[in-house]
Amino acid sequence: MSEGTQNGTVPESIGGLESVPEGRHHLFEVCGGPISVYEAGDAGDPAVVMLHGAMYDESRFSFDQLFPYLSSSYHLYAIDTPRHGKSRPWQGFLDRFRLLEILDETLAHLELERFSMVGLSMGGALCIDYAARHPQKVVSMVLFEPGGLGEKVDAELLTWLYIKTPGLLRYLNKRYSKNDRAKNLKLLESLYVKGSKPVDPARLAGILEDEIKGKFEHAENDMDDWQLSAIGPLRLKWNLLDTIPLIQCPTLWLRGAESVLVKQHEMERAAKLARTGGAEATLLLIENAGHMLPLEQPAKANPAVKQFLDSQSY
Repeated sequence: MSEGTQNGTVPESIGGLESVPEGRHHLFEVCGGPISVYEAGDAGDPAVVMLHGAMYDESRFSFDQLFPYLSSSYHLYAIDTPRHGKSRPWQGFLDRFRLLEILDETLAHLELERFSMVGLSMGGALCIDYAARHPQKVVSMVLFEPGGLGEKVDAELLTWLYIKTPGLLRYLNKRYSKNDRAKNLKLLESLYVKGSKPVDPARLAGILEDEIKGKFEHAENDMDDWQLSAIGPLRLKWNLLDTIPLIQCPTLWLRGAESVLVKQHEMERAAKLARTGGAEATLLLIENAGHMLPLEQPAKANPAVKQFLDSQSY
């Protein structure tokens, strides 16, 4: 098993996703709804598709530091998943299969035929699902604590009761929509573990405010349908353990050493399952980081991702 620990120091802010020189933003319709995509990099460079996490996440948030870092070497496409960022409004139930359909149509619209993928949490799970179904398209994957690796989540019964109680699924939206900047800065800081801190708190808190406002104004649930479709009273209704062995491309799995959402044994098992299909799989532990490790420790995560992507044959 190939494992390691990456060390480094926290850098100054690179400047954020929207600060990338000659970056482009696209907004178009697929499958009956709007999709927002941030593009940067030279068209002749290898393509990389980036997918963020669930709830109050969006491309500008998760990839605030990684997107600018990679933009000088790769042709990047950071996609706002439906009901995130500028990809709203959307109708209907958006479970994993519907999101995969939308993702496939989005990539077809962008005329992408061969690319690597980078995903965090829900985005990482979508990468795994997509690569298993389209192995001829995916060169490699970087997976930051992807969802769908376990049989259950912490406090499963309480979570199931929460989502089944009328009105509670929009409770956080109503509560957070009343926050002032000071409260949103505290909310932002709560996402970081001890030993890490936001590189640009004002910018990130502003993005968080935009996402809260978007969810509230469009009367969306706090949690994504992707999450809701998985939660059962005692165990998850589905996971990706049978899907991971179908991966045919090299993968880099990254976990924050202080994370409480995705366990070390789950990541180790996932990397082992990926190898059963004959693919290379490397697991890297990032110290002083939790679930949002690309934001928490960019000085450690950024070079690790680039080194992995640089080693692939396109």
